[in-house]
Amino acid sequence: MARMLLRLSLTAGILVSALMTAPAMSASAPPAAAGGAAPEGHRDAREIIPAALIGPWKVDLEASKYAGNKPRVALRTFAYTEDGKILVTFMQVGANGNYSTGHWAVQADGTPGNEYHSAAGSIPYNVVSLKKINETTLNLTVSRHGKVSIEAVYTLSGDGKTLTYAYGGNNIVYRRWDNLD
Repeated sequence: MARMLLRLSLTAGILVSALMTAPAMSASAPPAAAGGAAPEGHRDAREIIPAALIGPWKVDLEASKYAGNKPRVALRTFAYTEDGKILVTFMQVGANGNYSTGHWAVQADGTPGNEYHSAAGSIPYNVVSLKKINETTLNLTVSRHGKVSIEAVYTLSGDGKTLTYAYGGNNIVYRRWDNLD
């Protein structure tokens, strides 16, 4: 049952990602029209985020280290939005079988944005910001009630097939996911 719910959620997440991105957008070119451009003062995420990050990722439980219990499964997708942000959707079935999902969309320059999480319903749950450090490293800051709760680092491997998400004693390894298992 949990596996079926996770597949349904991933499908919904991919559909949301697809709806939020314009069909004419590519990973290599920012939108030309003013209506689709990033707000003034912000660079389009496609100019900042490594193209290899875009797409679905599945946790490699054997390679990952968790400070607490390992989940049964965890997935992340990265996409671009029409207005030049990066959209992150995440889904997890915890060790106890509980299912959770969430998403956030932010500029890739450290400007904060809201995270929505299944634990909070339809109200913002956290404030997140993402900033590129170099071609393979992004810093993520997560705050709740005005206080930083997570300082994390995403590291993309040189071949673009492995994504590491490290924070607070966790070193979570994701692999490119083909959506077939």
